[in-house]
Amino acid sequence: MTVQEKINGWLNESKKDLINNYNRLGLRASGQWEQNLETQSEINSDGYVVRILGSKYTGVLESGRKPNAIQSNIKDWVGWAGSTFLKDWVQRKGINASPYAVAWKIAREGISVPNQYNAGGLVSDVMTRARIDKLIKDIGFVILGDLQSDVIKQFK
Repeated sequence: MTVQEKINGWLNESKKDLINNYNRLGLRASGQWEQNLETQSEINSDGYVVRILGSKYTGVLESGRKPNAIQSNIKDWVGWAGSTFLKDWVQRKGINASPYAVAWKIAREGISVPNQYNAGGLVSDVMTRARIDKLIKDIGFVILGDLQSDVIKQFK
């Protein structure tokens, strides 16, 4: 197995585990977060670069959100949020509230995580130091195996 194959396997498994955690936590509204997850890997002069990219609002799902900085200008955001992702979220959660009222509350007060709808840990429960260390260790074994093979070939 090559280093790139090891990385690709790790990325695919990590992405799958992130999606499973997203569903386990009940965070699905439109499903856009899952659809926007993207894996990337490349080699540059410093070595391998491995990334999992997601939606801009991943940080809100993970850590919460502060209230809107400019409270006098929240009407547009409330209109957009109430007619898009919060509309889906309220329906999926079976909440008997206007999505616009939910948007208004979020804009005024922010969101704390964890809360009754989000236990937290969307990313941090999956992308742990142990997971990253395992990738590094596995890559090291592949590189060592290749090096050992090259050395043996030189002596034959």
